[in-house]
Amino acid sequence: MMNTKRILFGLMTCAVLSLTAVSCTPNTADDNTYEQGVDKSKVRKSNKNN
Repeated sequence: MMNTKRILFGLMTCAVLSLTAVSCTPNTADDNTYEQGVDKSKVRKSNKNN
């Protein structure tokens, strides 16, 4: 029973570490979208009185 817990804990640790490594990799394809400016004349103002 104890060996099963250690194996499962080791697998869970590996899964968490691999997910952390994948989520921390830089994604340069999406950076270009954020670097572009927003044309403020095309942004509609919301009516907050509703």
